[in-house]
Amino acid sequence: MTCRELMTPAPSCCEPADNVVSAAMIMKNYDIGSVPVVLDRASMRVVGMVTDRDLTLRVVAEQRDYYNTRVEDVMSKDVITCSTDDDYNEVIEAMKEHQIRRIPVVDSAKRLVGIIAVADVARESEIAEDVGVVVEEISKPAPEPEIVRDGHAANYAKAGLLLAGGLGVGAGLIYLLDPRWARRAVDAVKETVTRHGDQ
Repeated sequence: MTCRELMTPAPSCCEPADNVVSAAMIMKNYDIGSVPVVLDRASMRVVGMVTDRDLTLRVVAEQRDYYNTRVEDVMSKDVITCSTDDDYNEVIEAMKEHQIRRIPVVDSAKRLVGIIAVADVARESEIAEDVGVVVEEISKPAPEPEIVRDGHAANYAKAGLLLAGGLGVGAGLIYLLDPRWARRAVDAVKETVTRHGDQ
């Protein structure tokens, strides 16, 4: 099977000059975690990917004004793509190696023509183990930093991110992306602050 057979054609995309709210709205409307960035709608040449992680770490955590922050300011420029004629197995290997869930598909002129997501692999795979292996490899967690205080190790990664981003503007963007996650994250911050305030 080739990427052409596996891909979802004509995926949503944004341009470098779009503000990050546009990218966030695409993610919300289509329930996706990353959006290809094209140079312009005429060329459709892929120049980057913007992810929910980019928005969280580079907009929310840095307390940027998200209506005045452009996609090109936060996008990842080293984009892994596949060609329409690449084999299914090459896509699986690329997803595992780079721990990514969506890969833009480009034609011979490097124009965006489709996207392949883990869901596409799951839908087309005849071997359930393929999907399990891909998801397992993609989902391997990166080690999270720990802060040691008075001999106690405490994981502040998620709580610190929310506090650094501020619960005003930052929570607004996170809520826009995933309201359920935002509510859980706020509760986690409250619990962490209370727990460590009592020590």
